Amino acid sequence: MENNRVLIIGAGGIGAYFGGRLAQAGMEVAVVCRSNYTPVKKNGFDIRSIAGDFSFNPAGVYRSCAEYPGAADYLIVTTKVLPEIEAVKIIAAAVKPGTAIVLIQNGIGIETDIAAAYPDHELISAVAYIGVFRESDNRIEHQAAGHLKMGLYRGGSSAKLDLLCRAFNRAGVECEAVADIEFCRWVKLVWNTPYNPVSVLAGGADTRVISTTPELDDLCMELMREVCAVAAARGIHLPADIIRKNLDYTRAFPPYKTSMLLDFEHKRPLEAEAIVGKVVQLARAARVAVPRLETVYALLTAADISNRSRS
Repeated sequence: MENNRVLIIGAGGIGAYFGGRLAQAGMEVAVVCRSNYTPVKKNGFDIRSIAGDFSFNPAGVYRSCAEYPGAADYLIVTTKVLPEIEAVKIIAAAVKPGTAIVLIQNGIGIETDIAAAYPDHELISAVAYIGVFRESDNRIEHQAAGHLKMGLYRGGSSAKLDLLCRAFNRAGVECEAVADIEFCRWVKLVWNTPYNPVSVLAGGADTRVISTTPELDDLCMELMREVCAVAAARGIHLPADIIRKNLDYTRAFPPYKTSMLLDFEHKRPLEAEAIVGKVVQLARAARVAVPRLETVYALLTAADISNRSRS
């Protein structure tokens, strides 16, 4: 099979789950692991999924991209978007002629540095709608949703993008190729920006607690309005009913701990910049008032620093 060699960078919940599904589709999938290298090398991944439990034994397990032999057709980056993680440097050794770079990560504007560093490489940006996390070194829990939207960073279409989408769909992962991935990133941000930080700042509240607490439910609604205002200032016109749909969707959702809350509980760094800080930065540049977002950003940053100092 052509274009079937995949290297996953950051084999946590997202990377292990989607990598495992691509392996089911017949692709050769290897992973780069850090803290969980030894157990994954020995036993692979045990994935408990609402779509059916399965095991994922990678074709190769490596400590860094430099150890990967040959050239990957797809280099899929699923690391957290954190200031201390320099994706451009991390992936450098594995970027070979013909390698397509795929980003399955949170936030907006995450493609800029990669695109500048590797202008001759196809850059596919993807948004994941999924509730999945790493329960232990090699056990993954997939609790909700599980589909993808992906598109070329600069727009358009390509054979590699289409092939990757087909592979995911063949493995039972709904995957849609879209013309405007930036729009999709803003759509997801409307949900991510309120619920992730509020879950932390409300003392460990899951989505059911947030939705059934009027003050928290109202706060999330107002935060969504501010995100939509920033998007509009940048020429991104989101659906008029997006806030109502997000609120209704979350109210009907099973009780779920956000990925940011799980990171907080495990004293891992929070994606405060990617999910909140970037929106605040863009708001200031566009002179859009976002008082609630600014407050949440300040509190979240302080909570993150304090939490990690106690680890």
